[in-house]
Amino acid sequence: MIPASLISALRSARHVVVFTGAGVSAESGIPTFRDALTGLWERFDPGELATPEAFRRDPALVWGWYEWRRMRVLQSQPNPAHLAIADLARHVPQLTLITQNVDDLHERAGSEDVIHLHGSLHRPRCFACAREPAEPLPAADEPEHGRRLEPPRCSHCGGRLRRCGGSVRHQTQRLLSRKFWRARNCRGQT
Repeated sequence: MIPASLISALRSARHVVVFTGAGVSAESGIPTFRDALTGLWERFDPGELATPEAFRRDPALVWGWYEWRRMRVLQSQPNPAHLAIADLARHVPQLTLITQNVDDLHERAGSEDVIHLHGSLHRPRCFACAREPAEPLPAADEPEHGRRLEPPRCSHCGGRLRRCGGSVRHQTQRLLSRKFWRARNCRGQT
């Protein structure tokens, strides 16, 4: 049951901010960083694999892990929480959806203009020049237990592509400026 005070607040809100994390996608079968991994990945700490330092040390290991994760996401479907958030956006004047998740389940549920704090599995960037590839990459087709896989090269500068932003501090200034501007414009509003 939704509390009456929440319903009242939503009805009078001019701008609603929804912030999601791993729990919302876990219900769709996406492993969180705290879940036990299997196969090749059970020997590695996901928090470590997601760092720029890990990518510098072993790009094939990190790219393989991200491709395995991307394959899992592509096999998953949005769950009732993703659908409820997308529906909520149709009932309030303005909704800003901010997620720590790197999957696209919010978008597939119908949410628009989602702010991905840690980047997206589906939008790699060059580790050297931070640009996206000129052409979309093919769908992931990885073995269930994962594999090492050399990352593709950037069509702009020849650097290696890397999935996700790893952390907010490693994203490009342009992306951060957009995200912070949108978040700042939500402050002080109900």
